[in-house]
Amino acid sequence: MKNFRFKADMMLLLVAMIWGSGFIATEYAIGSGMSPMIIMAFRFPIAALALLMFMKNKLKEITKKEWVRGGIAGVILFFAFFSQTIGQSMTTVSNSAFITATNVVIVPFIVWALTKTKPKIKTVILAVITFFGVAVLTVSPEGSISLNLGDLYVMICAILFALHIAYLGIAVSESKAMTIAFVQISVAGILSLIGLILENPRNFYQVDYTIGLPAVIYLGFFSTCLCYFLQTSAQKQTTASKAGIIMSMESLFGTLFSIIFGFEALTTRVIIGGTIILTAVILTEVKLKNKVRQVQEVQSE
Repeated sequence: MKNFRFKADMMLLLVAMIWGSGFIATEYAIGSGMSPMIIMAFRFPIAALALLMFMKNKLKEITKKEWVRGGIAGVILFFAFFSQTIGQSMTTVSNSAFITATNVVIVPFIVWALTKTKPKIKTVILAVITFFGVAVLTVSPEGSISLNLGDLYVMICAILFALHIAYLGIAVSESKAMTIAFVQISVAGILSLIGLILENPRNFYQVDYTIGLPAVIYLGFFSTCLCYFLQTSAQKQTTASKAGIIMSMESLFGTLFSIIFGFEALTTRVIIGGTIILTAVILTEVKLKNKVRQVQEVQSE
């Protein structure tokens, strides 16, 4: 069991890293002139078609409950990414990464509301520590963040992502991970295509597809298809609260990729904030009572 949970945590860490790079891909797509709906109308259908290759012989096996649970997850996912993409088009990569990652603080309380399962004190403390690390990582040197309309959209997205993480923990409990991943991404893809139909046609001709197309293909195959399959699989072996803490590291990876691609400079805040986040994530793997007992046993010898 411990081995399965460790693998699940490593899968979530990989998800965080890919999602961190997704901020950069989204920035390139926005810079190419793509509207938020065009970006989503590429990323979700691409991901759904990729998963369909693995699901084409199993579509008849999807139960009504899986369609409902996956569909609800897909609706939440659609609005979460829609608000995030709109928000990032109006704010900076750092602000987007910081505000999105605040969902780690919200997850335990949404789980509490949905399942009546009170969060452990350790989980709440580590969530707050992670939140503080993300703040140190991305807030301005003056210690404040100037909220604009884009930041407000990203705040909405953070709440929706927290709801998605919490709900996904419930949705996968009695369902196959691949099935839920396929259904939720397909539903998000359908909603994105409907939104695309309502899009102003002039928006399609203002895009530099040589820059935007590679970015949305990356978002489709890696940030969406691969990541949501990994996340859905991993959440069968770990708690939603712990998943939220690990995946909040996307803000760290997002900042690191921003530095690598020249969007931001390496600062003391990056070093300190990254260290705080890594420490909190490592502590999710440590059972404090066991460690105290081991120290006591050593001292008594």
